[in-house]
Amino acid sequence: MNAHRLHAASKRRREVYREKLILVTAAVLIAVFCSIFVAARGMRFVQAQDRSETTETTYKYYKSIELEAGDTLWDIAETYAGACGLSVQEYVQELKDINGLKGDLIHEDHHLTIVYCDTVYK
Repeated sequence: MNAHRLHAASKRRREVYREKLILVTAAVLIAVFCSIFVAARGMRFVQAQDRSETTETTYKYYKSIELEAGDTLWDIAETYAGACGLSVQEYVQELKDINGLKGDLIHEDHHLTIVYCDTVYK
């Protein structure tokens, strides 16, 4: 009977050891997966932060200019559109919208409100 108890106790110790081994293995795997997840999110945050540091904020301003002989909306747009991140065509349309123009015709000695962009806050 004593041998039977020793065998049962030994068997129970092996079962407890196996259960502890499974729990420890599961805990290690969970820790590894959590670390990978946190590291991946951190890397994405760092990359996003790096990109934002390289882009400058552009501020949009308006001013009135006096038109000279030979000025066209398209020439004015070529001068100012790039700094605002607009195509020449988009800039011409914006000039028409803010000045209430229906066509491209402008006259010298008149004033035109234009948009200009700058990275300096004024």
